[in-house]
Amino acid sequence: MDIRAIIMAGGEGVRLRPMTIHCPKPLVPLLGKPVMAYTLQLLKKHNISRVGVTLWYQPKKIRAAFGEGEKEGMEISYFEETEPLGTAGSVRMAREHIKDTFFVLSGDGLTDCDLTAALAYHKKKNALATLVLKKVQVPLAYGAVMTDRDGRITRFVEKPDWSRAFTNLVNTGIYILEPEIFSYIPENGMPDFGKDVFPSLLAAGKKLYGYEMDGYWCDVGNQEAYLEAQKDLLQGKVALDADKGIHPEAKLSHDVHLRGHFYIGRDAVIEKGAVIKDAVIGQGCRVGAGAVIENSCLWENAGVSAKARLEGSVLCNGAKVMGGAVLENGCAVGSEARVGAHVNMHPGVKIWPDIRVTSGAVLRESRQRQAGCECLWEEDMAVCPSADAACRLTQVYLAATGIKTVITAHRSAQGMQAVATGTAALGGANVMSGESASLPMLQEAVHILHADGGILAAADGLYFLEKEGMPLSSQTRRKMEGLLQSGWKNEKDQQGEISFLAGMEEICLAALTKGMSKKALKTPIAVFCADAQVLHLAENGLKRIGVEKIRTGKGASTALRKGEVGFIIADDGRDLGCITENGPIEKTQLQLLRLKMMKEKGDKVYDLEEVPRCAGIMFPLHPKNKSEACLQQERRMGDGVAGLLQICDDMKEETLENMLQKLPGAHVVCREVDCRDTDKARILHALCCRAALPYTLERGMQVQHENGYASIVPHQTRPSVRITGEAETMEAANELCDFYDREIRRALENDPDR
Repeated sequence: MDIRAIIMAGGEGVRLRPMTIHCPKPLVPLLGKPVMAYTLQLLKKHNISRVGVTLWYQPKKIRAAFGEGEKEGMEISYFEETEPLGTAGSVRMAREHIKDTFFVLSGDGLTDCDLTAALAYHKKKNALATLVLKKVQVPLAYGAVMTDRDGRITRFVEKPDWSRAFTNLVNTGIYILEPEIFSYIPENGMPDFGKDVFPSLLAAGKKLYGYEMDGYWCDVGNQEAYLEAQKDLLQGKVALDADKGIHPEAKLSHDVHLRGHFYIGRDAVIEKGAVIKDAVIGQGCRVGAGAVIENSCLWENAGVSAKARLEGSVLCNGAKVMGGAVLENGCAVGSEARVGAHVNMHPGVKIWPDIRVTSGAVLRESRQRQAGCECLWEEDMAVCPSADAACRLTQVYLAATGIKTVITAHRSAQGMQAVATGTAALGGANVMSGESASLPMLQEAVHILHADGGILAAADGLYFLEKEGMPLSSQTRRKMEGLLQSGWKNEKDQQGEISFLAGMEEICLAALTKGMSKKALKTPIAVFCADAQVLHLAENGLKRIGVEKIRTGKGASTALRKGEVGFIIADDGRDLGCITENGPIEKTQLQLLRLKMMKEKGDKVYDLEEVPRCAGIMFPLHPKNKSEACLQQERRMGDGVAGLLQICDDMKEETLENMLQKLPGAHVVCREVDCRDTDKARILHALCCRAALPYTLERGMQVQHENGYASIVPHQTRPSVRITGEAETMEAANELCDFYDREIRRALENDPDR
């Protein structure tokens, strides 16, 4: 059979659990039909009837649902993986049956894409591969794709954070490929189209194009998207046939309240006074008197008893919710599970299949193999709402990183107790339990002792570190979030060793003062910090390098005495400020001074995020990499005590005023423009399209102007875009900020959705 399209149907659907525990994702029902049935319908609509389906997770159920395609009027062949092969690897199994241009689609997406128009575009461009792209408001969960004006793909950014969301065009997982593609798919491993094959084609200069579709597309990847897709089908937003309204064989009492859009399947029973609003009631379901089902979905044979209430929730096959129970937005109940009478399930709580919830219970966490965990990332700290959540998150961190040795420290004894509990079942990892420490101290200790990671328990959350004391990468964070969503549990019985790490301060001071002169510094130094631990470390470090006159202050006052140079260290030990009798030193000048000192000692200076652009005037900046020298610069530039000791050591040879006078003029102005998260990628894309000057895209958009530099970076956690202008004069820096402020507001005004 000459196959014209391949449907990838092997995924586990981890983010949709518990819905996908007993049901493969392609069979998850949308208005009573499997989601993959809509993909088959779309193919047939565009005269494609010979289809191959790749299988891995619960393959027998998918074969049983679609057979050889007789019901759909199609010819279906199956290609079953004996081990996971990756998206490209799974499609490679069908290469002997593909002789001409073919489509690849996902079996778990909903779309009415005009495949005929996409194919014509592919042929016109004479492309090796064409990716169907769609504009979305928030591209963070997708593979973002940049194209030039001709539609040729220029860059891929897989699941970007906001600083790398340069476009709101994303990969839909719909591809048009030539048979030649198989020569670029590796025979071994688990090659992925988005991560491996297409980037290698781009690097090789092959014809790789993006077709921007106009129609409907939804990646049914999580519960929110799943319910949204059903709602869109009900409202007729998808140009595909779907059942709506009330099935003739459904049984409704005369006083049932039907509102909005709905679908009620065969043999469903709805009793008097029940309210059905924007909901799907599957075949054989029963809804009791006075129950309220809103923005929710009941799969086959599910039941909701009298006066229960569901909002934005899903009941899987055979699940039962007893009288008076309340399921708030985002809840899900697995197949054959039972929620007792008057249970209150808080938003987002999931119940795994076959679990029984006792009547009257109040559920704030999911009932699964192990309790769930809710946390909120603020910059690089995970804010944990409870000790249980901190314990759970610690275990997930150990599982996601696979570390063998971890150093723990604390700024909160209560937080440390939660971390200790979380590391009790370690699966073979060894823990060095440290004392009270700042984050820079822990980073230095992880590096010096060659640990695989670190955990700092703060008062309201946890900081996690990877090798060399670096903060978690976005990839590791996503892996942790995936484990949390999947209901991961620690099944390893093996335990590692727990030892106490004493003398962390001494370890850090030895590293920070290495190579510094013992020569005395006569200039009196004042150090201000609200944290006693950081202040103690700074004072001891200054004594070690020969500073004779030291005054420390923990209060709010930073007033100087005659002849003093003052340094202000942030409470967390990371940021450093400086004041003299003539006033405060600009942060940019202080950073330039520290970089100049590094260079004079023979170190390379790397182009890191916190390095001012004008540093390139003084010396060449080397690209950021994973070398030990680059990682050390990154650690030290974020360590206030390290900066204090570095500057004071150099003050033995030259006054601070003289050192500052030798620096190039540099003034930095920062500004934030408020916007919705859904605007961020579109703003960056609009700025790129309108740019009249060369720019780089890495940490947001970086533009070099004749009179300075500008940086435009979407904020990671706030609904805003940060503009940084850097120039030789304050006036010029403000002008740069003014220009991009206007450009961003112009992009916002051009949004048709506003």
